[in-house]
Amino acid sequence: MRNKVIIIFLLAFTIHVKSQNKQQKWTAGISLAGAKYTYNGPPVVEVSPRLNISRYIFKGLSLDIGFAKDVVGDGQNYTTMDGAFRFDFGQSNYNVVPYILIGASSLKGKVITGTMNLGVGNTFWLSSKYGLNFQLIYKYSKDIIQSQRSHLYPSLGLVYSFSARNLNPRIWQD
Repeated sequence: MRNKVIIIFLLAFTIHVKSQNKQQKWTAGISLAGAKYTYNGPPVVEVSPRLNISRYIFKGLSLDIGFAKDVVGDGQNYTTMDGAFRFDFGQSNYNVVPYILIGASSLKGKVITGTMNLGVGNTFWLSSKYGLNFQLIYKYSKDIIQSQRSHLYPSLGLVYSFSARNLNPRIWQD
C-alpha cells in the first residue's frame, strides 16, 4: 500500500521533461517505461515511474539523467540509472522536437551490469509549458554478461517546461 501511495504522489506532482533550450535549461519529470527483451517473447517488463532531470548545455545538446525501478512486482529485479547526451538538431524552439541520444546505464538485476545506449525520441509540444514525449532506447550489453541481456527500453511521458517556452521566437531573441 505504501508503494502505491508513493507512486500516485509522484505521478500527480512530477512531470516528465525531455526538451529544453537556452532559455529553459533545467527540467525534471516522470514517465512510463519498460524493458522488452525479445521480439516474439513475453510482453514489456514495466519499469515505472522513470524519473528524469535534464539540462540544456549548448547548440541543441542536452544532458539527461534518469532513474527507474521495477515496482510492478513481476518477479524481476530491474533498477536502472541512465545518463545520456541528447541532440535535437537545433529544433528546440519548435512544436515538434526530434532528437537522438547516446549514453550509458548501470542496471541492477541479480548483479550490477553496464550497458551502452543508443536511442531516438520526439517531443510534441501542445502548449508553451506542456507536451508529450516518446522515446526508444536500445540498451546494449555484451553477450558474455548473462545477468542482463541487450534490450529495447521504450518510454512515454507528459512533458513540462519550468519556464514558458516561446514556440514562435523573434529575431531579437538571439
